[in-house]
Amino acid sequence: MSGSIRWRLIGSYVLLTVVTVSAIGVLALSVVKQHAEQQEIDYLTANAEAVAQQALPYMWPATRSYALQELAQTSAFLGNARTRILNYRNQVLADSGPRDESQEFVWVVPSSGMDPQLVDSSVVMMLPPGGTLVMPIQRDGSLGYQQVSSDTNYVIVRRVETAWGSRLVFEVSQDQPALSSSNTAKTAPPRSQRVVSAPIGDAGSPLGYVELSGGPDFGAQALETTRRAFVLAGSGAALLAVIVGLLVSQGLTAPLRRLTTATEQMSSGNLSARVPLQGQDEFGQLAGQFNVMAERLETSFAELAAERDALRRFIADASHELRTPITALKTFNELLQNGAADDPAARAEFLAESQAQLDHLEWITHNLLDLSRLDAGLADLDKSNHDPNELIEAATAPFKALAIDKGTRLSVKPAARLRVFCDRARIEMALSNLVDNALKFTPAGGEIEIGAQQVGEVAQLWVRDSGAGIDPADLPHIFERFYRSKNSSARGSGLGLAITQSIAQAHGGRVYAESALGHGSRFVIELPMS
Repeated sequence: MSGSIRWRLIGSYVLLTVVTVSAIGVLALSVVKQHAEQQEIDYLTANAEAVAQQALPYMWPATRSYALQELAQTSAFLGNARTRILNYRNQVLADSGPRDESQEFVWVVPSSGMDPQLVDSSVVMMLPPGGTLVMPIQRDGSLGYQQVSSDTNYVIVRRVETAWGSRLVFEVSQDQPALSSSNTAKTAPPRSQRVVSAPIGDAGSPLGYVELSGGPDFGAQALETTRRAFVLAGSGAALLAVIVGLLVSQGLTAPLRRLTTATEQMSSGNLSARVPLQGQDEFGQLAGQFNVMAERLETSFAELAAERDALRRFIADASHELRTPITALKTFNELLQNGAADDPAARAEFLAESQAQLDHLEWITHNLLDLSRLDAGLADLDKSNHDPNELIEAATAPFKALAIDKGTRLSVKPAARLRVFCDRARIEMALSNLVDNALKFTPAGGEIEIGAQQVGEVAQLWVRDSGAGIDPADLPHIFERFYRSKNSSARGSGLGLAITQSIAQAHGGRVYAESALGHGSRFVIELPMS
């Protein structure tokens, strides 16, 4: 079953689909990966250059560490990447630290009772859960931190991480902001290991560098999503390929199954089995050719069976026809051996009868041989154009005296301007057989008419008699060898009409009979005119 054409076709569909989807998937993942990496580089580079522009005033003419730290933390929160600001010796001036998704960004609005040395509109970062909210202060040129008083207004900006970026939430409160440990989204993307830096100031002699790292690795998330999409697409395409393969293979293998069924029926002896014709494709043409072959085989076997039956009948009839003269000759020979030879009268009678039987044997064997040669197509025909009136005259001449003795009128109906392309000797023999047959079955006082005429593209030579006619049961068999009606008392071997039929067929024509009981018969030989 697994080796059948149907399942091999389905397997090829599935294999082709999986290979195609896999190849497209590998190519698409490569394109997506390159695009994501380039987008990440462009994203970090653009942010680093923007921070570098903002850091330049804080590094010239003097370095303002607090402002740089505040800038680093702010850019880290907004850009969602670790930000470091370095001097030209690559020493760290400000560092936002590793990205902690639980951190929150807070604007502190100073109240009237706050220390005037506090920086206006200061920006702070809340410590991890459990920490204390403090503000950076700058006193005596140094940077320090002071705890935020309770009457301070807060604008808290929370960043909630998702698989597709950060979502900002703004809260305004006068209470100490509550630190939440559940800010981090479970679906937050992994961090990238890529590091990008941008110079601060002139690129030839920079004052320092801004370094961004640890940003969200959206490329990995995009690749994983694309990979899952292609896995699902490949699975769906494979399932669709199985369904399509089943439908297509059903249409392709159904004609083959019908052809197999027909061949099995023919091999079991049912030569009438045929394949139903459906469609005009290659399978339809194959079924049509198979049916033509089956039709020819059936016809050939039917013809072989008919020839076998005819051969059996021929052997039986020939044996019967030959047995009579052979038996007679054997009897005459025994009588002559037993003393009849001494009687001149008996000897002369037996010798005369023996000669008659020998002539009969010679006639039978000669006609059987001639008939077999005609049927096998081995007889050489000397064809040329002839006047049918001459053929009729030659064929009827030997029977005129016999017709006069029987009291039968023998007349000829001539044909004007008609030519027949035939072997003259063979056609004369065929007409003689018909005339002889008509004389046998036409009683005294009857009439026999022989004539010729043109009908369409054929010439007809016919013999009509006024005899008793032919029984309808005998009419289909009168051209068979050795066939004689059971009700017929006329003498004959039963070969005359068979020979006539073989001569007509050898000329590419035919012979047929029209008859009705009590109204005579009409035999017609049809021959091509050229």
